Amino acid sequence: MSVKGDARSVAPSSSTRGLALLVSTCDRYGGLGFAAFVLLHLACQALRARTDGALPSPGLELQPLFVSAVLLVVWLPFLVFAWRELKRRPSTIEAPEAAERARALGILERTALVVVLLFSALHGAQIVWPLLRGTFAPDDVRPELIAALSSTEHGAPLLAVAYVCGVGAAAFFATRLTLRARPGARPLARVAVALGIFAYLLGSYAVIRCASGVMLP
Repeated sequence: MSVKGDARSVAPSSSTRGLALLVSTCDRYGGLGFAAFVLLHLACQALRARTDGALPSPGLELQPLFVSAVLLVVWLPFLVFAWRELKRRPSTIEAPEAAERARALGILERTALVVVLLFSALHGAQIVWPLLRGTFAPDDVRPELIAALSSTEHGAPLLAVAYVCGVGAAAFFATRLTLRARPGARPLARVAVALGIFAYLLGSYAVIRCASGVMLP
């Protein structure tokens, strides 16, 4: 006597479907949201470094409510995306040349992602967490950051160098994410690479200007 229905799969609950949809959305849009944030944030910081006076004033990007919104809308989806990206195995490609190139790019991407996560943790602990806790007022953030970037360890600006490396990793990874979103589109690829280089230059300018004062007109 056979019992019908034993082999039927249990229908997923609404909470499970909701979680799967959330993870899928983060997987699809978390990387692109991060790429857009990198360009806008570095452009904003370069502009602030260029136009700030002797006493830097806080802008909208330093208001706790705005920072909390950015963490929720941009960084939380990106962290889910990054977690899945680090767990994902690289795809195999049959052509030897393509496989070697894909393997090298995969290593660079993962290395850049790890650097981005480490740099984000450093920047968050140094600036974001004190701001949200109330240890820093919005007026205090930029003077504190400038003082930290202009400090030296054993005669070398190690923190400023770390920031430049973090900016480079973020710009590179954001560029790779944009290229992966539309593979094979050459005009978009040129634009993405140009924007990535531009973002790196903007971020490096902001870091160096904050660390050493006026460098460029």
